Amino acid sequence: DYVLCWYQRRELRGAFVTTYENLCTIAKDLKMFVAFLFISVLAGNVFMESSFRRVPEITERQYGTRKTYMIFDPCNTNKPGNRTVSCSQIKMRDPSSKQTKHTIYPRDKPVEVECDMETDGGGWTVIQRRTKYEVKNNNFEKDLQHYESGFKTEGRALWIGLETLHELTSFPNNQQALRIELKRKGATEPTVLLYHKFLVGSQAEHYKLTIADYEGPPDYEALSYHNGEKFTIKKSMTPNPDKDKCSDRLSGGWWFKECNKANLNGRNFKNAWELRTSKDLGITWHIKNDQSYHYIYDSVEMKIRDDDYGFCTGVF
Repeated sequence: DYVLCWYQRRELRGAFVTTYENLCTIAKDLKMFVAFLFISVLAGNVFMESSFRRVPEITERQYGTRKTYMIFDPCNTNKPGNRTVSCSQIKMRDPSSKQTKHTIYPRDKPVEVECDMETDGGGWTVIQRRTKYEVKNNNFEKDLQHYESGFKTEGRALWIGLETLHELTSFPNNQQALRIELKRKGATEPTVLLYHKFLVGSQAEHYKLTIADYEGPPDYEALSYHNGEKFTIKKSMTPNPDKDKCSDRLSGGWWFKECNKANLNGRNFKNAWELRTSKDLGITWHIKNDQSYHYIYDSVEMKIRDDDYGFCTGVF
């Protein structure tokens, strides 16, 4: 007899619980298995978006022994070919890897990236960083070309680039999760926020933001408010600074709305009194009330990895 088994991932978002069910079917004919597998699993899991991963295996039972054959593995680290496309892939290929500097090829051109191989199982590609060591508070007030290609500033601050962000988040059947770490001035530990769905559109779509499935402390879900917005540039260091209905000065590149609840690319002020000129001018993350517009952050970091990374690696 042959036994076809796969694992089905089910999630209860409200309680942040993930479970895995082992599903099996028995038949005499191996050819029947292959047909069944490719029709129901391959078609449903590869060519369509899915909320779970199925990892099918065939187990042969003969004379009291069992042999297991992996027919299709959606966590295959060589799925995009032989290219290295992300820090998640690097970590899955080599779980012992701790190196942070890597060259990846999300499409055809090489991209130099920083990986976080330690936090929560590792495999994170760092896409943005702000630090208290930035000398100028307006380092992120740049034009669209810089935001498209990416840039670094003093103090290890960085922006990976919109084109690379689109490439990293748009692979078919490879949903990305976004982790944000906010460390307020004087805090010992950062506040950690997680969005299980993060996608940046193409240049033709003006790098539209898709963000969903928040997991984290209550009242911190600021970025969901910006879902569906286009990426735009705001300048504050001009005779006629950019503004909106709620603020008379804005800065940086972000998925701005008429009134903003988040902007992690704002000016990096060191003192709260510098924010009195405009509540959205600095690094912004709305938390419960408007007082949070005046918070100062020692560090901010945004990083992404495959949303099913934990399932594929067994980390959790």
